[in-house]
Amino acid sequence: MPIVLLVGGGEGMGPIQKTAEAINRAKLPVELIVVTGRNEKLKSDLERTQWLIPHRIYGFVHEMPDFMRAADILVTKAGPGTISEAFIAGLPMILYSRMPGQEDGNVTFVVEEGAGVWAPEPDLVVNVLRDWFEHPEKREKAVEACKRLARPDSSRRIARILGQYLGLIPFQK
Repeated sequence: MPIVLLVGGGEGMGPIQKTAEAINRAKLPVELIVVTGRNEKLKSDLERTQWLIPHRIYGFVHEMPDFMRAADILVTKAGPGTISEAFIAGLPMILYSRMPGQEDGNVTFVVEEGAGVWAPEPDLVVNVLRDWFEHPEKREKAVEACKRLARPDSSRRIARILGQYLGLIPFQK
């Protein structure tokens, strides 16, 4: 059974509950994993939901890379850290929320590069999930785009460049 990972950053932002409820009502053939971050009220509300599909609800987690490697599809707000991690995990995204101005470019980049889709309403998220299940080649194209965009060594490269400019390590050609 495919695993859909639904997250909203460390604070559990965005319409997570409405999106989880829409996926649940649709009775999609998935296991839904919801990470609510530090949003304890959201976690409690979701734990009281009448679930029709397999699910697991978590609060704040430190193992997000493990969650992403275990998932088949990520449903998330358009935070840059989450998007970068999804690229590295080869995890196609459905972006359902963004901070206006600050995250607009993230949505544009993910969509234009083919790594995911913009679905700002819970029913649109469900429609994309259905489409990806009925046409797995579409999801697979997004997986390939994520892998192409991944930069797993970027932190080391940045540290090396900073070290060179600070004189801590010699410049390399």
